[in-house]
Amino acid sequence: MKEPIIFGLVQGLTEFLPISSSGHLYFLERLFQKPDINKDLLPFFVLLHMATLLSIGVFFFKEIKLLFTKKLLLHIFIITAITGIFGIIIEFYLDNFFGNKYLLTVCFLINAAVLFNIKVNSGGRTWESMKLKDSFIIGILQGFSPFPGISRSGITIAGLLKKGFTKKDAFNLSFLMAIPVILGAVILKFREIAVNNLFTLNVLVGFVFAFVSGLLALKLLKKIIILEKMKFFAYYCLLISIGNLVI
Repeated sequence: MKEPIIFGLVQGLTEFLPISSSGHLYFLERLFQKPDINKDLLPFFVLLHMATLLSIGVFFFKEIKLLFTKKLLLHIFIITAITGIFGIIIEFYLDNFFGNKYLLTVCFLINAAVLFNIKVNSGGRTWESMKLKDSFIIGILQGFSPFPGISRSGITIAGLLKKGFTKKDAFNLSFLMAIPVILGAVILKFREIAVNNLFTLNVLVGFVFAFVSGLLALKLLKKIIILEKMKFFAYYCLLISIGNLVI
């Protein structure tokens, strides 16, 4: 029962906080010295992603209606398409390197650098002012998130703030654009769930913990962005990059 709780908490927190969920998965592989953990537990992690997707749906219930406006839907489509293309290329050519401790360390350091240089005083732009150029840039940034150690939320929020969006809209847009990405990943891997018959009590416990911790992470991150404390996570990424080298 202990492992599902740990993985549920890790997935829920790291999926939304700007510290990379995939990076922590590979870090846990090294920490527990189980090199096949990613493959062995892939179906379980698919269910945990479903839990975090549900967290987004609950937390952003009011904001999701924005997706039905034609303009924002177009931008989300462009961002998702670019992210998908980048993600496929990266995983196809570099997937075998993702477990490399040096790549993981470098990616955590890059993530730390992004968070250290995040724009504190955001502009006054709202989602209504988003342009096609913004969508292409954010789509490319989000496309680098398959790299373990690069946080999807961190790099997209940093990019949106850099483009002058308000803290509120940077936060909302970052996670609204995450919905099709996570949903797509779940659909692609859903077959693994049926094959492995994962609907057990342990898995249900992990699902619940991922869902609850995901909600808490979203609430915490929203406050941290408003209070301009994102650099806290930069220091954390520095520490975990050092820890990864030491292991």
